[in-house]
Amino acid sequence: MNCSNAKDILLDDINNLEVIHSKSKGYITLASKKEQKFTQWHYKINELENKYHELIDNKVNVYISHNTFYKPQRRIENIKELNAIFIDIDCYNTNYTKEAVRFFIEKDLNGIIPNPTMLIDSGRGLYYVLKLESVPSKALPLWYAIQRYIYNQLKEFGADAKALDPTRVLRATGTINSKTQTEVKIIDYDGYTYTLKEIQENYLPELKEKKQKSKGRPKKVISLFNEYSLYHARLNDLIKICELRSYDMEGCREVTLFLYRYFTCCFMEDEVQALECTLELNKQFVKPLMEYEVVKHTKSAETAYNGKKYKFKNSTLIDLLGITEEEQKYLKSIIGKNEKYIRNNLRRQENRRNEHGLTNREQEKQDRIYKILELKNKGLNQSEIARNIGISRQAVSKILKSL
Repeated sequence: MNCSNAKDILLDDINNLEVIHSKSKGYITLASKKEQKFTQWHYKINELENKYHELIDNKVNVYISHNTFYKPQRRIENIKELNAIFIDIDCYNTNYTKEAVRFFIEKDLNGIIPNPTMLIDSGRGLYYVLKLESVPSKALPLWYAIQRYIYNQLKEFGADAKALDPTRVLRATGTINSKTQTEVKIIDYDGYTYTLKEIQENYLPELKEKKQKSKGRPKKVISLFNEYSLYHARLNDLIKICELRSYDMEGCREVTLFLYRYFTCCFMEDEVQALECTLELNKQFVKPLMEYEVVKHTKSAETAYNGKKYKFKNSTLIDLLGITEEEQKYLKSIIGKNEKYIRNNLRRQENRRNEHGLTNREQEKQDRIYKILELKNKGLNQSEIARNIGISRQAVSKILKSL
C-alpha cells in the first residue's frame, strides 16, 4: 500500500466518482451539511460527470453515496447497485493515530481483511473502501455480513458501528472537512476491484452453505447472514404491499410504519437512519400521518429492537396488515400456508425438469420421436421401426401422423 511518488501524483487526479461510479446506472446521492442542515440531491452518472467538480470544488462538508438507487430517494429498499464495502474509522476516538491505523491495516490485518481499494483521509479519521463489481440489491444480506465482518476487525481502531448501512454517504474527496479545515483525499489507492464471492471465499469461508455434521449450535456468522436475509425480505415485502395498494394504507398506517421502522433498525442497526427512512415512507402515503405522530406511534419499534423482543410469525404479519392471498403472490417472505404450499409444488415441479425444461416422461417421448425419424430416414418401414424400438406399429403410425 505504500505509494511511490508517481502514484502520489496520480492520487491527485482520482476521486470517489471516478473510482466507484464509472459504470453506475442508478441514482447517485450528493449531499451537503451546512449549519446542521442536511440537503441532498440525486443524479445519474451522465448528469453528474460534467458538473461534479463544479459541485464539490472548494465546498465544505460535501458527501457522496457509494451505492446507487432505483429512485431519487436514499432508502434501503431503493438500492439498485452495491458498488463498495466501506468502513468509517473514527480513530480520533481511540489512542491510535491515522498513521498507526494505516500501518496496522497494511501489516497486522493483511490476510484477515482485504487490502483496501482506497484508503481515504476524511479529516479526523479514515475511510476504508473496497470497490466491488456491481451487484443488485438481492446481494444485500451477503454484502452486510461482509461489512459487519470487516467492521469487527477494525472496531478496535474506531470503526463506526452506526456507519454500516448501505445507503450511507461519505465525504467526497476534494472537499473540505469543516471540523479540521483539511481536504478529504485518497492517501492509498490499490485500484483493485473485488467480487463479493471472492471476499466471501477468501475471508469468510464459514458463510459457505455446508451441511452441518454435528447437532451443535450453528456458527453465529451463519445465523447473522440468515437474519439479514429475513429482515431484507421483510422490508421489501412491506414496500411491495404499499405499492400494491398504491400507498393507500389507511387503516394500517401506524402498524406498517412500526414494522418498517423495526425491521429497518434490525437490518441497518442504525436507529437514527431507520427513523429518517420511516418518515420518508410516511410521506409517500396517500394520507400521511403528521411527523410527530409517526415518531410517537413507532417509538416502541426502537425499544423492541434494543430488546430484540419481537419475532413475528407470517400469520401475525398477515393479520396485522390484512394481506390477501392475491397480494401474497407478489411477496417473498410474508406468505400463508396456502401460498407456501403452491410455491413448494411449483418448486418440486421445476426440480423434476431437466435443462431443456422437460420432465423425464416428456424427455423420453421426445427421444422416441427422434429415434423414429432417424430410423424412417434410414428407409425402415413402420413395422421394422416398431420392432427396433419395442412399441406397436400403431403407435409408430400415430406418432408419424402427429408430426
